[in-house]
Amino acid sequence: MTQTLPASVQRKVIRRIIPILMLMYTMAYLDRINIGTAALRMNAELGISQQVFGLAAGLFFIGYLAMEIPSNIILHRVGARVWLTRIMVTWGLISACTAFVQNGWQLIAVRMLLGVAEAGLFPGLIYCLALWFPPGLRGRMLVIAVLPWAVIVGTPMSAAIVQYADGLFGFSGWRIMLFVEGLLPVLLGFYSIRFLTSKPEGADWLTDEEKRQVIAARDSGDAPASVGEPPLRTTLLQPHLILLSLAYATAQMGFYASLIFTPQIVQEFGRLFGVALSTVQVGLLAAIPSVFGMVIYWFWVAHSDRTGERVWHAIAAFVTAAAGIGILVSVPNLYASIAGLSLLTAGLVSGPICIWQLTGVGVRGKTAAVVFAYVNCFGIVGSMFSPYFIGLLKDRTGSYDAGLLFLALAALLGAVFVYLAGRRMRRQALIRPSAAPAGRYEPATR
Repeated sequence: MTQTLPASVQRKVIRRIIPILMLMYTMAYLDRINIGTAALRMNAELGISQQVFGLAAGLFFIGYLAMEIPSNIILHRVGARVWLTRIMVTWGLISACTAFVQNGWQLIAVRMLLGVAEAGLFPGLIYCLALWFPPGLRGRMLVIAVLPWAVIVGTPMSAAIVQYADGLFGFSGWRIMLFVEGLLPVLLGFYSIRFLTSKPEGADWLTDEEKRQVIAARDSGDAPASVGEPPLRTTLLQPHLILLSLAYATAQMGFYASLIFTPQIVQEFGRLFGVALSTVQVGLLAAIPSVFGMVIYWFWVAHSDRTGERVWHAIAAFVTAAAGIGILVSVPNLYASIAGLSLLTAGLVSGPICIWQLTGVGVRGKTAAVVFAYVNCFGIVGSMFSPYFIGLLKDRTGSYDAGLLFLALAALLGAVFVYLAGRRMRRQALIRPSAAPAGRYEPATR
């Protein structure tokens, strides 16, 4: 039975926990994607091709992949406050060092070290949310925590620094931008080590009764932790979890590649359609898809939480992303192209939220921490592969169209994976039809 959290306690927890997690995610994604804005001038200055740039962007995930599961195991042991703060400070310092690279090989090396430092952050945030919020709220809280402020605000800000700080102190604008934005998470670390609380049991800002209410609501609707939890290996090899992981990989292939290349794609629009765009204008136009995506996926995931349905919401999101790419490559117009990018972004941010809700069904504690990291590893592989592949196709064909069509096929394949995973989960009674509206699903209690 699902137990609701009193509104006053819910607001208290949200005000304390969500802003810190949101800032962490924003800083993390800013450090991932600002390389795309830097590339508007960095590639020419360093003399690197689109293929080498894509390789540097993708190899970020080599170190990330190697340390992902170990990082989440450590987080489970030492707590989110200490470990997430450690992640932020180390990745911030390494990111600032990117400002001093002199060639493509140095860029690749620094990006790989950055991946090692940042490993475990995103699944760690999901695990932290699972310790604080009941199942019916987690989707919306995850949406708030991962709102794409890094793109909406960060991309135009990054572009402005690249353009207007160029030559300051004798440095290129892109170097100043990378250095300044690398120091931001270090400063945030001083805040998080003081104010982030790992779990309700250790919250000195809640009364004993409020702690009891938060814990009871958190655990309601989850599969009971009693009686012989299956071995971790058995859990990780469940067909539905593998299918969801593959679906998440296809989503991340498109999402990360689009974030990295959107500034350059928009710049290409200017050349194709005869529009002269400054670096700042490119940054502003590149932020539009994320603004649109933020609005759509807030309502999409809120609707998914209200109905309890995840599978068809995720499938529709993947199809929306593929439709956006279809518009992007087939309609030769600047505004239609921005609209296509907006649909692509909306679909690829909405679908994964529903996937995370499905992967969390029936797992707790250390198992949950490892499962979230395991699924994210598949996403890392997708993110690692797609920038290099798109850069290679751009160098070979002179256009982004071939790479974008590949991402459309990947999105449709992701929809198929989610559908098959949903069928498996219904057969195993992990999700089941409710007596309420048709098509609604709820976690099975066994």
